Amino acid sequence: MGDPSKLKKVMTVRDIWCLALGAMIGFGCFVLPGNSFLPDAGPLGTTLGLLIGAAMVMVISASFSYLIQQMPRSGGSSLYASVLFGKGHGFFLGWFLILTYWSLIPLNATALGLIGRNLFPGVLQRGHLYAVAGFDVYLGEIIVALFCLVGVAFVNLLGAKSAGWIQTAITFGLVGSVLLVAVGVLFSRPDFNNLSPAFPKGISAFRAIFSIVAMTPWAFVGFDCIPQAAEEFNFPPKRALRIMISSIAIAALIYVIVNAATAIVRPWEEILREGWATGAAVKDTLGNIGLLFVGIAMTCGVLSGMNAFLLSASRLLYSMSDVGTIPSWFGKVNQRTSIPSNAILFLTVLSLAAPFLGRQVINWIVDMASVGASLSFAYTCAATMKLARQKKKTLWRIIGGAGLILSVFFLCLLLIPWSPGFLSVPALVFLGLWTVIGVLIHHITIRNNYSK
Repeated sequence: MGDPSKLKKVMTVRDIWCLALGAMIGFGCFVLPGNSFLPDAGPLGTTLGLLIGAAMVMVISASFSYLIQQMPRSGGSSLYASVLFGKGHGFFLGWFLILTYWSLIPLNATALGLIGRNLFPGVLQRGHLYAVAGFDVYLGEIIVALFCLVGVAFVNLLGAKSAGWIQTAITFGLVGSVLLVAVGVLFSRPDFNNLSPAFPKGISAFRAIFSIVAMTPWAFVGFDCIPQAAEEFNFPPKRALRIMISSIAIAALIYVIVNAATAIVRPWEEILREGWATGAAVKDTLGNIGLLFVGIAMTCGVLSGMNAFLLSASRLLYSMSDVGTIPSWFGKVNQRTSIPSNAILFLTVLSLAAPFLGRQVINWIVDMASVGASLSFAYTCAATMKLARQKKKTLWRIIGGAGLILSVFFLCLLLIPWSPGFLSVPALVFLGLWTVIGVLIHHITIRNNYSK
């Protein structure tokens, strides 16, 4: 790694905490209760699945915190893989992790159009262009997505401090809006009998719960944005574990609150007949004012996710360049702002093209990208085990081993047929193509940039 660091240590504890939470809670938190959570697992199954998944991720996060203290540099799991297993492993993991982070940028950007469809039908659905995989693409929605992508890129190009305080403001707006809606629903004196049955009819409790656990790598991807910014901490790295644990806990609580607010207003099987179950539940109890706050929360979630993943993906590219697994162009740091400007511009250009693909195609890419998150978890825990063995730290070897088992479990849920979280055929096709492209690039060009 290049030394000393070229990035400024300007990110506070608050900035980093908001970076993680804002990355974990996005548009999906407000649509999944009606689209996946309740249909697949019911009220109790969803709650248990989210809590179990969050606990599993907390175990994995401990390995990240250990390696942050040992290597307080940007790059996260890709850096750890490069240092402890070799640069080939670092490139392999980084190749998948780049797609994981990047895909969530346009996914959030295109979610703005869906917010418009739910809250202001027809306003942004202007200038129908075409349909991709059954999803209608409108010029009005694309313009909004492109505008926000450029705006988020501009904030990041101003420097890490600007991105940090913007992230903090947006995340507080997100949390505050969710709390107001939750309090409003509780004061409406809902009938708790509406939460019955606890699980969907015809689905076993085990399958219901683990269909949600299988979504954990996707639902909680974002806490691992913290190690990507480790080089910019202005506080001791040992505080990272508390930031990770608390942000994961609050993210899980927000998921549970939004799901419960959706299910408790009317019998939950009935509310699922609505086009947007969460919106219908909030409107039933709080009217249009409630919908306004849900809209604010959704918009904040979208913007915070875009900001967090652009920052994280750019630091990942910077780190991979720094260790020599990709060309040095990606690691160029602006002397005035001390940020990897080339990486930010590269990711932004790719993101600007994505809305034209249609949201369904982006969803397939994001589904496949869950494999990247699980691989990141596995490599980090394995790296913790190896380093702890070298340093004779028995406790950390055990923690790393436990995290590795959980990470492999997540991968199995995604890749083994008939498991609750098995990827769709289009997602598997994208996974295969991305793997082949990565192997070709590595063997034809990048492998020659470093010694094996």
